[in-house]
Amino acid sequence: MGYKPKRNPFARLAARNISYQEGDRTITLISLDRVTMTLEVTIKEGSTVTTDTKYPFAHLPKKVKQEIHPL
Repeated sequence: MGYKPKRNPFARLAARNISYQEGDRTITLISLDRVTMTLEVTIKEGSTVTTDTKYPFAHLPKKVKQEIHPL
């Protein structure tokens, strides 16, 4: 069987620079919590930038999900 190390429940996505447009908002992914399947994202809307720590994975577009899924 062999040794299989545990995966970290958090995946850092900031280094991959994954972002997408949703209407007039730009959403940039920072990290993924694999246990609760929530994301930490920054949302830039006009000149305001907010951080959301409980953004659901299900709300992402299909192309972005496919880019993240192998993690």
